[in-house]
Amino acid sequence: MYPIIHFLNYSIPTFGILFLIGTGAAFLLALITAKKYAITTMDAIFFGLFGIIGGIIGAKLLFIVVDFPNLIAHPETALIRLAMGGAVFYGGLIGGILGGFFYTHIYKLHTIQFFDIAVPCLALAQAFGRIGCFFNGCCYGIPYEGFGAVHYPVGAYPPAGIGLFPAQLTESAFLFILTLVLLTVLWKSKSPGFTTGFYLIGYGIFRFINEFFRSDPRGIVGFLSTSQAISLIVIGFGLLFLLKIPQKLYEKHLKY
Repeated sequence: MYPIIHFLNYSIPTFGILFLIGTGAAFLLALITAKKYAITTMDAIFFGLFGIIGGIIGAKLLFIVVDFPNLIAHPETALIRLAMGGAVFYGGLIGGILGGFFYTHIYKLHTIQFFDIAVPCLALAQAFGRIGCFFNGCCYGIPYEGFGAVHYPVGAYPPAGIGLFPAQLTESAFLFILTLVLLTVLWKSKSPGFTTGFYLIGYGIFRFINEFFRSDPRGIVGFLSTSQAISLIVIGFGLLFLLKIPQKLYEKHLKY
């Protein structure tokens, strides 16, 4: 709807602005959540930076994999699409996990505790990111004329002239609520890894369902979208965290 904001003589991608706002809010929240395990501000910030770098790389790589046929068919717009927000969240999640793990592994820190303090911050950043998707026009919903239907103008990326389900804003609202829930779970939980598991299961289930209400071009795995297939894997990993299996493996590793 408003993929570009014009300020003075500059054209700034709206998604980029929302990404920066979400990232800044996530870092501020991390200064609070880090107190749960007495993690230093410096470690929390560098863990986040490693996660962001890994997340950006992962999101772009999975976007290339999923959208490879379109990128090949239209090479003249491929770089523009990548620069204007071409990314897949689950690729970012995987890349972010690997980036964060890399940091904690280097400095021999408690990886699972870092994941716990990070997931409320991640959900908050996601919430702003999905608002960016709404303005960018990507990740749009199925045809829908009910309450909250979105009508994009002619020339926008989504189909014009019909109502669309507000899939991006629905996910954003869910993520704002999930952020508050995760903060409550984090402070009340006495088991490292529980908050991470709660996030993986909660978001995985919601994303699996919300995919049915999206109509933008996406990859397919059998009769599921790529994100639905990954959601099932994410939910499985969440169950492992609730069963404390990663924690047990971590403690076993420390003994050796």
